[in-house]
Parts: sequence; structure tokens; C-alpha cells
Amino acid sequence: MYIKNCLIAALCLVSPSLYAHTGGSIDHSLAGGLLHPLTGIDHLLVLLAVGMIAVKQGGKFMFALPVVFLALMATGAFLNALGVQIPFVESFIAVSLLVFGLLVSLNQQQRSKILFLGASFFAIFHGYVHAAEIPAESSAVLYFSALMLMSLAICLAGCILGLSAGKRINYLFSLVCLSSGWYFLLAA
Repeated sequence: MYIKNCLIAALCLVSPSLYAHTGGSIDHSLAGGLLHPLTGIDHLLVLLAVGMIAVKQGGKFMFALPVVFLALMATGAFLNALGVQIPFVESFIAVSLLVFGLLVSLNQQQRSKILFLGASFFAIFHGYVHAAEIPAESSAVLYFSALMLMSLAICLAGCILGLSAGKRINYLFSLVCLSSGWYFLLAA
């Protein structure tokens, strides 16, 4: 019960806006890059889910899955830097919440490994949007490096949550992801 209440409080306190992609004013400093992944519940939930799924897989996948996801986020940022236009990015991010919400609750290891690798392409959209919001006045490399460092920290927090949480917390977290995904999908 204590972990559930902490999870709910953390999600409410850390993520004041519904989307990390408000297009509003963002701090241009290193701290802005570190804090950016914490400002939208969509990114926060997906990154936590990546860590929780990685723990469920165990072994080498506990490290490989977050690395794959973060590498694909960097690929999305690179596509943005090249000027590639991706339509319906917000819709894909909303769908990613639905997919990762389901993956957190999936208990078949082999099937969830395959689904995770397939679903990781959503990381491209997360990276794309993060790169689109890098302030023009800041160092893109420094800002995005800080953003990736915080994203890794959130994935590690998801691993810790996955290690300490039972089935009830996994299902609660899954429901939060699914309901957020449906909300964002309808709003997109």
C-alpha cells in the first residue's frame, strides 16, 4: 500500500503538465535538459515502464532494453535534426502509453521480449519530440545529453520500482498508463 501511494504521489507531483510537449518556455540550461523528461506524464510513464519491463525480463535484458530504448530515442532526435517530418507524433506517443501499459502487465517472458523490441520503435517519436523542444539559444548537444541522462535515471527508477513492486503495483501502473494513453489519444 505504501509503494502504491508513493507512486501516485510521485506521478502527481513530478509531472505538472499533461504533455511534455507544451511548446512553451523551457529553461535553456543544463538543468532544463535534466528536468524536461519530468515535465510530462507521457514520457515519465513510458520511461518507468521500460525499466519495469526490463526487470521482468531479467538477465542481460535488464540492461539491454533501456539501452535499446534510449538509442532509438537518440535516433528520433537525429531525424528531427535532419529535418525529417513525422506526422501524428503526439498520436504515436499516446499509443506508446497504451502499448507499454499492456507490456507491464504481460507475464509471458518470451512474448513480451518480442513485443518490447517491436514496441521500442515508439522511442523514435519520444526522441523526435524532445529534440523539437530544445531551445534555440541552448547547446543542443548539452541539453539533449542532460535529457538522456535523466531519461536513463527514470528507466533505472522503473527498474527499482519493478524490483520492489508486486503484481498489484504492476497492474495499477498498467492502468495508469492505459488510461493516460486513451486520454491523450482522444485529445490528440
